[in-house]
Amino acid sequence: MLNEIGADVPPEMLNKVKDKAKDLGHECVQNYYLYIYKDGQYGPKKFPASSIGGTKATRFRNKESYEANKIEIDDGWVVFRSPTHGGINIFDDFVPYRH
Repeated sequence: MLNEIGADVPPEMLNKVKDKAKDLGHECVQNYYLYIYKDGQYGPKKFPASSIGGTKATRFRNKESYEANKIEIDDGWVVFRSPTHGGINIFDDFVPYRH
């Protein structure tokens, strides 16, 4: 499967992401595979979108927020938990950009 920037996500990552979300007490957003990234490779938008813990993917607007919500999966692949998971903002100044 290809993520949002066209990188080929290995099939085994899909189940690992679902398992990690479950371990954290969350679910994955719809089409979550689009938001599985190689660490540091987030495309021309420069900021990744969350794939765990929200109702929709949410694009981060600053590096501090996405770094605080980064979840390492395996072999350099990462996903991001929504900063509003559980209704609590990690950063008070976070304003989600929904696409």
